[in-house]
Amino acid sequence: MEQAQQSKESILPHDEDDSSDDDYSLAHESFTDDGTGDEQPQKRKNKGQEANIAKQESRAVHLVRFLVIILLLAVTGGVAYGVYYYVNEAESDDFQEDFEDSSEKVLDAVGSVLDQSLGAIDNFMVSIVSNAKRSENAWPYVVIPDFAVRAAKVLSLSKASVFGVYPKVSAAERPTWEQWALENDGWVDDSLRVQREDPTFSGVNVDSWYPADSISGYQGPLPVDMPGPHYPTYQAAPIVPIFSAYGWDLYQPFQEELNTMESERVVTMGRTLNLPSNAEELAEQPNTINWISGIIGPDLDPTEPLVAFYYPIVENATSGVAVAESDPQNHKVVGVIAMTIFWRELLQNILSPGSDGMMVVIGSDCNQTFTYQIFGPTAKFVGRGDLHDPEHSKMTKFTYLHNLGSYSLRGRSYTGFPLSQDLCPYWLKLYASDTMQDEHETNNPLIFTIVAVSIFVFTSLVFCLYDCVSERRQRKVLRVAVQSTAVVSSLFPQVVRDRIFPTNQQSKQKSADRRVENAKLRLQQFLRSDGDGDEPEQSPGANNNNSNAPIAELFSDTTVMFADIAGFTAWSSVREPAQVFTLLETLYGAFDRIAQRRGVFKVETIGDSYVAVTGLPEPRVDHAIVMAKFARDCRERMTELTEKLGTTLGPDTSDLQLRIGLNSGPVTAGVLRGERSRFQLFGDTVNTAARMESTGVVSKIQVSQSTADLLKKAGKSHWVTKREGEVEAKGKGKIQTYFVDPSGRGGNSVSSGEETIDDDEFQVMDDKTRRLVDWNVEILTKLIKQVVARREAWESVPRKKGLKTQASSNSNRTSSRIEQGTVLEEVKEVIELPDYDDRLSQAPANPASIELNTAVMTQLREYVSLIASMYHGNPFHCFEHASHVTMSVVKLLSRIVAPSDRVIRTTQDGKAELASTLHDHTYGITSDPLTQFACVFAALIHDVDHQGVPNTTLLAEDSPLVTTYKGKSMAEQNSVDISWKLLMEDQFEDLRNIICPTSEEMTRFRQLVVNSVMATDIMDKDLKTLRNQRWEKAFSEGSRLGESQQVNTNRKATIVIEHLIQASDVAHTMQHWHIFRKWNEKLFCEMYEAYRAGRSDKNPAEFWYKGEIGFFDFYIIPLAKKLSDCGVFGVSSDEYLSYAMKNREEWEHRGQEVVANMLTKFEVPDEVVGTETEYATTATGDESAGGPAEDNSESKTNSDQN
Repeated sequence: MEQAQQSKESILPHDEDDSSDDDYSLAHESFTDDGTGDEQPQKRKNKGQEANIAKQESRAVHLVRFLVIILLLAVTGGVAYGVYYYVNEAESDDFQEDFEDSSEKVLDAVGSVLDQSLGAIDNFMVSIVSNAKRSENAWPYVVIPDFAVRAAKVLSLSKASVFGVYPKVSAAERPTWEQWALENDGWVDDSLRVQREDPTFSGVNVDSWYPADSISGYQGPLPVDMPGPHYPTYQAAPIVPIFSAYGWDLYQPFQEELNTMESERVVTMGRTLNLPSNAEELAEQPNTINWISGIIGPDLDPTEPLVAFYYPIVENATSGVAVAESDPQNHKVVGVIAMTIFWRELLQNILSPGSDGMMVVIGSDCNQTFTYQIFGPTAKFVGRGDLHDPEHSKMTKFTYLHNLGSYSLRGRSYTGFPLSQDLCPYWLKLYASDTMQDEHETNNPLIFTIVAVSIFVFTSLVFCLYDCVSERRQRKVLRVAVQSTAVVSSLFPQVVRDRIFPTNQQSKQKSADRRVENAKLRLQQFLRSDGDGDEPEQSPGANNNNSNAPIAELFSDTTVMFADIAGFTAWSSVREPAQVFTLLETLYGAFDRIAQRRGVFKVETIGDSYVAVTGLPEPRVDHAIVMAKFARDCRERMTELTEKLGTTLGPDTSDLQLRIGLNSGPVTAGVLRGERSRFQLFGDTVNTAARMESTGVVSKIQVSQSTADLLKKAGKSHWVTKREGEVEAKGKGKIQTYFVDPSGRGGNSVSSGEETIDDDEFQVMDDKTRRLVDWNVEILTKLIKQVVARREAWESVPRKKGLKTQASSNSNRTSSRIEQGTVLEEVKEVIELPDYDDRLSQAPANPASIELNTAVMTQLREYVSLIASMYHGNPFHCFEHASHVTMSVVKLLSRIVAPSDRVIRTTQDGKAELASTLHDHTYGITSDPLTQFACVFAALIHDVDHQGVPNTTLLAEDSPLVTTYKGKSMAEQNSVDISWKLLMEDQFEDLRNIICPTSEEMTRFRQLVVNSVMATDIMDKDLKTLRNQRWEKAFSEGSRLGESQQVNTNRKATIVIEHLIQASDVAHTMQHWHIFRKWNEKLFCEMYEAYRAGRSDKNPAEFWYKGEIGFFDFYIIPLAKKLSDCGVFGVSSDEYLSYAMKNREEWEHRGQEVVANMLTKFEVPDEVVGTETEYATTATGDESAGGPAEDNSESKTNSDQN
């Protein structure tokens, strides 16, 4: 002990600051100087020192004054620049903001004008189609009554200048139509009369006109044999003086626009017409200029650009409001309405007066561009091409006309045909201009800069005045100081004077002497304070001679532990985030308490890894022993805690175990200061400890050679067991390791391979079943409390008139099967769920306040225990599998969320709104705890009494179940019957009454259970057909005609419930790869045992790899997608689909290797292994490129077993 104590003391830090005694001796020696000798030289020396001090201080003052003046000048320049830049930028920002606001207004207004114009045309089109139907006239022989008045109204609303109707006439109809148009041209005179009397018409009125006896084009009448179709003018407004009132064919010059309009059922736009502005070119187009002038009148410029819109007339326009959303093929085009608009009309009356200068470039993808400039409410045509100022190219807005609706500030209400996006789509580009910029650029930056500079100049002058006064005062103070120094010098020796008036160098040295301290001591102080103290900022170039030196040190004797939770990744993948953190917080909290008791320092936790160290901050010689005991305590404590947590966190929690690695040696320990300062370890010792953990064995403590040597040296050789063979450690190569068991249970050498099952396996399995029973009881208890709480809340609200009340107890039981029928015959297409009652939100249920009596809890535990005993010892279809399915059902039910596009308030009304929204979004499932309980109950019993073989085998063996259940879904029906018969026994009366106090509830509960369990039979073709038909009815468009909304909602709820248990039944395929591997191997084992027992003709080893791929492709992935399509499970559906896709990909790459390993594990005969190996060799060819066909027997076998 004495030697150990001496060793320990030799490690501890010692303070070796003996300089104080030496300093005192020197000081004392100086102080006791007799002072003899010549005093005059000393006085002269003192005076010289005083004069030198005065000069030094004067130079310092002058230097500071010079620096201050330079600084003032620099600050003045900087402030001047800053003020000018800030004000200038503010004006630029105002300019940018004004452009943004104005451009948004322009885009919104142009979009509104277009919508208004097209909406007017759409309304007119609907009215003439409706009139044609009432008059029983077929197109193209339709006369529009009161056309002139209607057209004038449309022109006033649509900003259009020309408006006309062009019926579609085929080549065969042409002669008849030409004769009919000639005989029915009385509308022309009526239109001329209305045109003359219209006060809003500014064009040229026509006094005379001539009829047209044939369809014509630009060059006169069209040839008789010209193929159709034709779109001749029939009724138009206004009537221009140079053309016939009707008969001009629109189709010949605008075939592309009209063909696109008819084929896509969209509004098309023609090329922009822009006449030349010079007289010579204008004289070459007299007809066009006269036609335009006749439309707009003599006061307007006929050379401005104008464009035509072609709107289809469809035969069934009156079938709905939003015709553009219907199938285009259902709209037969019988004509077209042409509308001509000057571009300028779209840009006028948008901005208020004073908002001048915005440049608008209108163009199309067919290389036509025109530039306008807006001056408040007016717009000016600038010319052809893009004529904006290139200096403002960065400040721009761009959009296509067909996208203008997205800029609407009031919401778009246009319901007609959309603008074409393919045929020369037109666009708008908005640019700023110098005119706009001039409105925002002022002299304010210069003015504010001058003001700021003036302030600084005035401040500088005041400073100079203050400096003069201060310098005069300083001279007086310095004179007094020199006199005081002379007095002190005459009274005290220099050493005393130096202490009274220490120089700067002396002050710094004393301060440094006080701050120098041992790095280990500072590190210990930091760790003892839990690292809460703020550390000073570390400056670059700091060294160990100042207070900012890094807190870091080398500790030569330490032991580092890394502990990792084996199986945590797979376990956490099927848990809720709250459950994961519950486990980690519980375990780490327990480890922390053990660490405090053992004197172990916790370094950090990284995910599911726990890192600790002994031997620092206080060195100790027994660091390896302490760490070994700590590792043992953590391992044992984790075993206790996981067993307890299994009740609340679900199956497999108790299977989690620690994998621990220890290594001893020197480490560098230190604090990385800054935000969130951390204590960290560095060095090869830490890396080796991590390798000891990663190469270790579950539930064992693996140590390195150095740690083993320390333990042996300390007399703990009986703890240490050499591991057979060397391990391959990353970055270390092959190293020899040891296992440590401080409990003294060590002994024989342990292999590095798989651990064997000991003699207590039977007891372990019993304990596992007990834990599974406890967990299922806990889950069912919570759900029963929710059922009771909802029932009590329901009974506390006032009843509506005529509403059914719930009886206190059920007088009749529901039989185990319907009269003279089977469970399968009870399956319903639609299960009726309770309607939502908003009064329940006023009396919310509180399950936490519900206490179930002892009789109910006893019966519940007994029932679950009996159900567990009815599961056979099948590797796959066992009670553990049922619990795994139950866990998936619970997880999916807990992940049901409100739709993401709904914003719910936090008030009481908001809670009621949330409840109503959830009810509608989840089709009533979240509003009915009994439905949720039935889903979990069905998961628990769905494989009761399973024989370990599929229904096809039972059918082939002529099992008694075949006769009982008519050869359909024998295993599933048998599970329902056995479980239900058990529930109906007298010993579970209290349990039944608490779940379903009325016969109506009991009937609905059974119906939910029956549908859920029967949904797990995925091989019955009749059930599959029923499910597919029901899906189509529920989710396809137009399938709800003729039935109430409630019926369809209940149908969707039934689908969701069945998909819920279907997905949960095969949840292992949609979970972490390790979970999938575990249950895939169990299923393989079960099917292989059936094969070896002669109950199956096929060896699963021959088809397992390919069968699993088919199972993923034709069942699992489609099921996961449908789970997502249900839209109620939030991120869980995406999680399931993601895992399914990953597992399928992983199986495709590693499946053959997995199958080979399973074959070896189950000791398959050599000839079978050879068959599988041969398949594995050829599986990379074409045969493995795709999954098996839908009726592939291999895939079916896997599916049936699942």
